[in-house]
Amino acid sequence: MNMEKRNMYMKKLEENLAEYNAKLSQMKAKVAEVQDDMKAEYLTQVKNLETKRDDLALKFGQLKESTGQAWDDVKDGTEKTWHELKASVEKAIAHFK
Repeated sequence: MNMEKRNMYMKKLEENLAEYNAKLSQMKAKVAEVQDDMKAEYLTQVKNLETKRDDLALKFGQLKESTGQAWDDVKDGTEKTWHELKASVEKAIAHFK
């Protein structure tokens, strides 16, 4: 991957990470609005999403440090984590609307 595409990919990933951080903050703020019988489930979901977000942040850091074939390998793992986080956030938001 040429350097320009790599930089664009990294910027997009960084923007998505910031977006997920914002969504998780919004979800945490809404805990008071959740029905009492659903609070434990809601907080568990938020914690799971934070763990996935942390995994993505870790992979993002590894991606920054990688070059050549290692970069491609880390990128593949990062893509998988990114898509899992996105799907999990969307599912949680829909579930607790």
